[in-house]
Amino acid sequence: ISNFENESAENFLADMSTNGDGLIAVSLEKITDTEARPDITECEEAIVACEIIAAVVGRPAHDLPEDLAEWIGIFLPADSDARKEVLGLNDKAADVIDLLVTDSELRDLWEEGSNFEVWFEAQVDLQKRILG
Repeated sequence: ISNFENESAENFLADMSTNGDGLIAVSLEKITDTEARPDITECEEAIVACEIIAAVVGRPAHDLPEDLAEWIGIFLPADSDARKEVLGLNDKAADVIDLLVTDSELRDLWEEGSNFEVWFEAQVDLQKRILG
């Protein structure tokens, strides 16, 4: 299971490369700052944002795209204010993962298939990588 292998992830990464790292916080806020249940696209974007945070923390996914790793190195360099801002999102990102695995359209979608447990464990691992 890869959090990067879906159209929403690809679109989010393309948008972020154009519009900047501010989209990381925006994608998390879409999950936490609404009464509505997050839709699949919002969930997948938030998970990719969480993967970026995990990479910045120093615990990237085994399948972190090379171009994303390069982007992080260029736009979120060590000791930069932008990197510190992203690192400051780790608790919010962990909360987002809790929400996504307990009550979201994405969870519903995965529950319908045979790989739910694998997906769920991948998100638990992501949360652990974020929190270190």
